[in-house]
This record gives sequence, structure tokens and C-alpha cells, in this order.
Amino acid sequence: MKFGILATCAFAWFALSACDRTTAPSAVTHATATATATATATASVTATASVTATATATASVTATATATAPREAPVPANSVAEQATTSTSAPLSIPAAQIYQPVGLKPGERRPLLIFLHGLGASGKVAFDVLHLAAFGARERVFVLAPDGQADRQKRQFWNAGAACCNFDHQQVDDVLRLTQLIDTWRARPDVDSTRIYLMGHSNGGFMTERLACALGDRLTAAASLSGAAPPVEQACTRAKSLALLEVHGDADEIVRYAGGSVFDSPDLARFPGAEQGFRDWGKRLGCSGSAVPGPDRDLDSRLPGAETRTLGYASCTSGSVELWTVHGGNHYVGTGQQAFEAIWQFLSAHHS
Repeated sequence: MKFGILATCAFAWFALSACDRTTAPSAVTHATATATATATATASVTATASVTATATATASVTATATATAPREAPVPANSVAEQATTSTSAPLSIPAAQIYQPVGLKPGERRPLLIFLHGLGASGKVAFDVLHLAAFGARERVFVLAPDGQADRQKRQFWNAGAACCNFDHQQVDDVLRLTQLIDTWRARPDVDSTRIYLMGHSNGGFMTERLACALGDRLTAAASLSGAAPPVEQACTRAKSLALLEVHGDADEIVRYAGGSVFDSPDLARFPGAEQGFRDWGKRLGCSGSAVPGPDRDLDSRLPGAETRTLGYASCTSGSVELWTVHGGNHYVGTGQQAFEAIWQFLSAHHS
């Protein structure tokens, strides 16, 4: 499948939940397809665990499509209470089809770990299939995980990345804790290089990536957020030893706006900082000094003319580095094409803790 298809609004597997702007946090699309994957995986440092999971994703392969997003009736108080029964610490289970483990490792050899976080209504299985993450892992000899978030009332999988995105049902699920447990388990494996732990996420997964970069700055090596947003400036973060943070955002994104605001422009949701403000906030968190300096322009999207992406970074940071890649004319799906994915991986893999 060509990665360029991902640009169409109809390719909603990487979207937050709808391709158009909406004031309803619970927006839904007309174009849907269901993919179900059930598998058993072994992923533990000291024990073997059987995991079974069902992943549901929203997708369409048509070149053009329209999406509507009617506002739902308010959720009754008792329904919210029912949703609040979710355990805050239930561990994440990952189906075998969403895990790649490099083969043929030599005794004592340790390889990097990449964790990919999907957007709202998508799944790790769809990301694995469309991004060909197994083939990528085999080529780079990298461990790859693509976990699934909790399901909401509409059976859309999401990550609770904070007030801005995307726990619309107010479930009591602590994804920082659950993903921390997952990362710590894999970091402790003797065949995983704990100095090369990489995180990447799109949309809701981008929000979650930056939330984890804030919480786990002492354990992550590098993180890339695609069409996501930084935590609010008042969010207390763990002091990073050496964290590399990349934000990739299109300045024509109408779902998570480049200038900041609220997801879907919804007045019911908390606001998030714009891409440039988030970049500056990360600069402060990582001890960067001086003004941001432009780097070389990049061509991340073959559908846009020329080298459409402007890059910014800081020349000196005491606790890592941060870069902002602004895709001029890019929509919500920037960073999900083949050439963009490769460029982002090059950024991540260049860093060691």
C-alpha cells in the first residue's frame, strides 16, 4: 500500500476520530471498516504471559470521502459513573501481531526499542500493517511495540493524555502508569538496549508521546510527536538526563491546530499550546539557551511542492535537545508517509542516552 494514501481525509485510522472539524468530542465518521486481531504473545522479563486483544480501527481506502460529526446527547451521570470502573493500573496486553522481536541476536547483544502509539479510533494492528512495522523492525533489527489504548463508549481506542485529549468519557484510566509499566518491563530485558528507548505517536498518540516524555524523561532516549501537542506549561515534568524531543506538525492541521486551541475546536475540551509555544516550553524544560536557530529544510511530503518543511532547534541544551518540524500546507496526517517516517526514525535513532 502506498503511504501517500494516508493524506486523504478518509484514512481515519491515524485520525483522532473524524476527518473534518467538529465541536463534538465524540465525532464519528461515515466511512468505517473493522479489523479484528486476536493473538497470543510472550512479552515478559521473567515470566510467560498469554495476551489476547481485539483491535478495532476506522479506515477507508477511497481517494475522496466526506465525514460528518453529529453532536451526541450528553452522557447521563450514571453512565459516566459506569465508565469510571476502569482500573487505573490494569497492565497493557499487546497481541502478537503488534510486536516485532529481532531474530538471530548474538549472546549479550542488545537492540533498540521503538514504541508506536496510535491515534483515537485507530489501533496498533492497523499501524503495524500500514506502516509495515514488522519489516521495518527486521531491517533495522529493532524491537517494535504498538499497544492499544482503552476503548471508549463508541469502542474507539484512545490514550488518556490529559485534559486536552482524548478521554472524552472521563474514564479513570491512567495511561501514564500503564505505559510506564510496559516501558519498564521491556527496558529490563537483557536483549533490549535501555540507552535506546524510542517513542513515536500520531495525533492522540502524539499527545500521549509528549505526556510520557514529560513523565519519563529520565528513561526515554528520544520521542517524536506527530500532529500532537505538548503538555501545558504548568505540567511538572521529571528532569531529563538527555532527552531528544521532536514535534512534527502541519500548519494547515484543522483537527489539532498548529496555533493551538482545543481538539476539533470544541469548547468542551481543555486547550493545548500551539506547536511553536510547545517547542519553546520544551526548550525551557530541557535547559536550552539562546534563540532557536533554523536547520535545513526537509521534504517530508511528496504531495507538497519542494522542501516544504521548516526545521527549528536550539544550539545548546543541558538536558537533551528539541526540534520543531513545520510542514507548510501539511494537514493532520503529516509524518505518516514513508519518507517522513524514515526521516523521523533517523532523528530518533541518532540519539543514545
